[in-house]
Amino acid sequence: MAKDSGCVPPEKLPPFYRALKKFASAKKQMWSTPGHSGGAALDYSAIGRDIKKFFGPNIWAADISSSAAEMGSILEHEGPAQAAERDAAEIYGADTTFFVLNGTSTANKVVFFTTVAPGDVVLVGRNCHKSIMHAIIMNEAIPIYLRPLGNRYGLIGPVPQSEFRKEAIRAKINESRLIKAKKARKVRLTVLTNSTYDGFLYNADKISAAMADLTHFMHFDEAWFPYGAFHPFYEKRYAMSPFRRRRGLHMPPVFATQSTHKLLFAFSQGSMLHFRQGTGRKTLDMQGLVEAHQMHASTSPFYPMFATLDASAGIMKQNGYRLIDNAIEEAVYFRSYMQRKSARLARRGDWWFKVLQPDVKTRTKSPEQWALKPAQNWHGFDMGADDDILLDPLKVTLLTPGIGGDGKTALFGIPAGVLGKFLRSRGIVPEKTGFYSILFLFAPGTEIRKTDNLIRALSEFKKLYDINAPLFKVFPDLENFYKEYYPPHAGLRDLCEQMHLFQLRHDIVDAASRLHSELPQQAIAPHKAYYGLAEGKSEYVRLDAAPGRISVFMILPYPPGIPLIMPGERFPDARSGMMKFLKMSELFDFIFPGFETEFHGIKKKWEDRRPVYYINVLRRTKRQV
Repeated sequence: MAKDSGCVPPEKLPPFYRALKKFASAKKQMWSTPGHSGGAALDYSAIGRDIKKFFGPNIWAADISSSAAEMGSILEHEGPAQAAERDAAEIYGADTTFFVLNGTSTANKVVFFTTVAPGDVVLVGRNCHKSIMHAIIMNEAIPIYLRPLGNRYGLIGPVPQSEFRKEAIRAKINESRLIKAKKARKVRLTVLTNSTYDGFLYNADKISAAMADLTHFMHFDEAWFPYGAFHPFYEKRYAMSPFRRRRGLHMPPVFATQSTHKLLFAFSQGSMLHFRQGTGRKTLDMQGLVEAHQMHASTSPFYPMFATLDASAGIMKQNGYRLIDNAIEEAVYFRSYMQRKSARLARRGDWWFKVLQPDVKTRTKSPEQWALKPAQNWHGFDMGADDDILLDPLKVTLLTPGIGGDGKTALFGIPAGVLGKFLRSRGIVPEKTGFYSILFLFAPGTEIRKTDNLIRALSEFKKLYDINAPLFKVFPDLENFYKEYYPPHAGLRDLCEQMHLFQLRHDIVDAASRLHSELPQQAIAPHKAYYGLAEGKSEYVRLDAAPGRISVFMILPYPPGIPLIMPGERFPDARSGMMKFLKMSELFDFIFPGFETEFHGIKKKWEDRRPVYYINVLRRTKRQV
């Protein structure tokens, strides 16, 4: 794809970016914050000059305070900021768009503080991001969970259509120990993650229509999917889809939060919150949305970040289709190459990596070819006939050997954690690493040179594995920090075989497939469990003592930041998928240091030269016993 020259007449630039560029170029004397004075103060120290040179002078000149009247008000949505957000709403298909400068985690909280009051029932996909749980705690809401599908690779799949049926939702409400006066209860907000971390997309129009009479508001967390509006491949798959208006469908008011920084062009933490009024009587007080946004926004916003959100909207308006089409083309090229090479080597009895995808024989961009259908072995999910799920080609899940076609752990395997560490040592950083899967994101701007670098690194790993290259030469950090844990003559293949045998013995495939489908019992409301920490009613116990106890924190492996257990839930018994997984991880960290899983919500202590997991739980009371 040809690159633009970058010379744009001022009148054609997006409004906020245009105004900020003009203001910064005027070099006005600012007798206000920030203290670096447009970067001038940095010239008086060596470090200051170095960082100014590194970032360039313009970023400092554009970092101004809200005292600049000609820039309008970001917090009050006035002036150039208002013009930028109005343009973005039109570009993305929303009625209202707000730019959020502390990420989609904060945008999700804004949605909750706009719509949910203490005691309200919220319906939440269990594969939600932890920020949704934070919002539930902060708003003292009562969560009811939609159960997602799981597969043999440990991937957290979509929520099946059966979970959205009226009778299924009513049954969940009636079974909840936390909801009183159940007949009078109606779901206040329904939250769904679209796309999922691994790229599974719902038919957003279909879901919204199904929920119109069951929920006051619908919210799609589209942190990983800010580009759906710009390519026909994703028609009906994103929250602000115009399809619903063309068909006259009955729809609830709908929110969408998107991480513009993740797969588009904003600075990190730059996100957008979109809203569209429904077709019924349910409406939203827009001033309430303004107030909720102000409650979570800094009074010292970073103007350059806001400008990148404005610029991102302008870029997508001008070049969105071309950018996304090129990204899909590049992703499909990589997928096709990997599948062809895997088939070629398999005919010779040799191994290679596979890619999670349907049997696409041509480099097609037809959505129908990427649909998940029942009884298909490639995805491994127990799909229903009415489930309407699509795999996003841009989310490429690479599969390492280790899981057989029957869904069981194979005798030969290469744990993805080893490959992930190797790639990072070669300057290639994947998004997420599982047991036998690695996720790569093909963002707009991904070029064939970058793709070819990845392919070369994968080929290099295979070569080093096949010759059983010395482990400490492949990973020098293991020799520097963990020399006593690994034999001096161990090779790369030796490590993979030992790690794979460990995961085979601990039946990781079974544990992983049940991680998010077996929901722990809700004992008390999440906010009450969390308040136990502040009230001194909690304690840390070893992992072995956790079954039966009530969790104070959410516990989640990171990435992807999806909780295994929520505050207020009771830890299941040791035979559950969750406890088997946590216990295995604790032992894994001891046997394979340098490859540990990062957990949030777990305190790790070293006792007798081995890691021990500690869990924060509520102290026992007579009622709990």
